[in-house]
Amino acid sequence: MARGLSSFQLDPDTTIGIATQISTRIALLIADRELAPGDRLPPVRSLAQQLEVNVNTVRASYARLEADGLVQTRHGVGTVVLPGGLERVPAGIRPLGLNTVAVLIAGLDPFYLPLLRGIEDAAAEQGTLVVIADARDSPTLADAMIRRLIARGVDGIIAVSVGGIDNKSRGRPSRARVPPVVYVDQPDRAGHVFVFDGHGAGYAATRHLHDHGHERIALVTAPLSWPNVRQVYDGYAHALEDAGGGAAPTLVSEVGEFSVDAGRRGMARLLDLPDSPPAVFAAGEVLALGVLHEARQRGLDVPRELAIIGYTDSPTTELVEPPLTMVSVPAREIGIRAMRTLSDLIGGKKPRPARTVLDVELVLRDSCGPH
Repeated sequence: MARGLSSFQLDPDTTIGIATQISTRIALLIADRELAPGDRLPPVRSLAQQLEVNVNTVRASYARLEADGLVQTRHGVGTVVLPGGLERVPAGIRPLGLNTVAVLIAGLDPFYLPLLRGIEDAAAEQGTLVVIADARDSPTLADAMIRRLIARGVDGIIAVSVGGIDNKSRGRPSRARVPPVVYVDQPDRAGHVFVFDGHGAGYAATRHLHDHGHERIALVTAPLSWPNVRQVYDGYAHALEDAGGGAAPTLVSEVGEFSVDAGRRGMARLLDLPDSPPAVFAAGEVLALGVLHEARQRGLDVPRELAIIGYTDSPTTELVEPPLTMVSVPAREIGIRAMRTLSDLIGGKKPRPARTVLDVELVLRDSCGPH
């Protein structure tokens, strides 16, 4: 028996009926994959005895799950969980309550703080509760979280940098209630999408370093397979091509995540080259902090021996020595606009799906040399 079912206790103080409590708990376990396709539910009498309820109550909850297409009762086998995706999540399961939206973020990165503030400020206009889920840069975990959020009845989802819903499931006839989704920082998505000008960011940073006289400009970046990261790389490569060169593979240091330690590792690989680069663009704020830390650990003078520019910005980058030149993004603004669009969709309005690109800005400080 699934752990979530063996430890399940009924709530005697709720207005929700007992059969509904049972079917809701099992549906959530299925949505969370704690009950997988092919798993058998406990026999009706066993679960009734565990919960100290009438067998007909459990039988009614199983019948509701079967009507929703989540399980099937087979003679001689029992009640078995059926395969299925989001389209099999039944309507009406709302343990999170009404007027609740979820924000799925890729990780606990400082970049998301002003974006989340923008979302919460706009949500407060409607009295909306915001639930935040961290996908830890994992598309697999993001998919699981979206499935769980839908099963818990959120009114809408803002998916930031990771995660989404297969549009094919929307067209299938079912009792599923797939909520509206707004995408942020996911340039490969269709629908209601808000993105930063990643290409412009990569181009502006690299061009500025070139204008300082640097020809061998390195890049420390998260995986280029991530669409939002790839756009920044394309801007970097475009600027090098316009300058008469091109992106040298040995000068592109790819790391597995956005973190200070990853930035240090990426910079260490570049500094260990026989001819280390004199300038580097870090495609992430925490990566830039790691790059600076590694350079200082090795006794390099920044910017005289190594010029640095990073992407995205926060007050932290002004407090380090030297202050980091950064490409700033309107994170709070994009959060506000995404939340207002989601509120319109939840309210029944039908704004035309569109891809909105927000401009970025090069903020000059000391880490790339005198201006």
